[in-house]
Amino acid sequence: MLGPAPALDGAAARRYCAALATGHYENFPVFVAPFSRAQREALAAIYAFARTADDFADEPAFEGQRERLLEGWEAGLRRCFAGEAEHPVFVALGEAIARFGYEPKPFLDLLSAFRQDARGRRYATFGDVLDYCARSANPVGRLVLQTLGIRDERRIEWSDRLCTALQLANFWQDLSVDLPRDRLYLPLEDLARYGVPLEAVLARRVVPGTAELLALQFDRTAALFADAAPLVACAGWPGSAYLAGVWLGGRAVLALARALGPDLLRHRPALGVRWWLRRAAEARGRGPEARSS
Repeated sequence: MLGPAPALDGAAARRYCAALATGHYENFPVFVAPFSRAQREALAAIYAFARTADDFADEPAFEGQRERLLEGWEAGLRRCFAGEAEHPVFVALGEAIARFGYEPKPFLDLLSAFRQDARGRRYATFGDVLDYCARSANPVGRLVLQTLGIRDERRIEWSDRLCTALQLANFWQDLSVDLPRDRLYLPLEDLARYGVPLEAVLARRVVPGTAELLALQFDRTAALFADAAPLVACAGWPGSAYLAGVWLGGRAVLALARALGPDLLRHRPALGVRWWLRRAAEARGRGPEARSS
């Protein structure tokens, strides 16, 4: 459910956020058993805040009103931090703020990234992509750490690298989904470096240089996962258990993307034996030239 909603008491607001969270599949620890009830409720409120704002920025139903809705959502956030919550998401989030001491900045950073999604879908440099990840992914990791009682800079830095790696792996996995929406996270400077025309990528055509272009992104992402690995052993309980699954899952997504290579322009990788059998059959049917493309 999006947009206006009736004011609710705390229990009803928490149920509202939980229902919103369970209605989507996301890589987010809303209902991981080892987390306490208070932690799960706080994370559900964070998720509901981000999910709603992301939909405002992205869903076709909100075309032409994205900026207005995001401005209204930010105004609701500021009222929430002032103790004046109305929307159920902000009622539940206000309880989480009181319990875990969240600051406004991570939420405002997320809104900044969502506004960027609504305004533009191109990135000139890899640094620009990293800047987007610093606002679209890293704040969530920082909020999760704070919910776990982790506030030291070293573990926050590892979390930032993990969240950026997860975001990048998701970008490469979703190339075939994002391109028809005119959304591209491959840096334009890298396309030029390998001589890959932007028009070819947008048309999902594999041309010379495409494999090298993607391999560079995979290598960058793998390096970030490697840098983030110490966090898994240093997050305590239940953080380490959860983060181990997140780290391994992200690496698996990256491995699938790397295995598919240039075919990412046309296919989205998926876990499962049936998918791999179908891909093998398709490759056999197309011949060796297709398998090497």
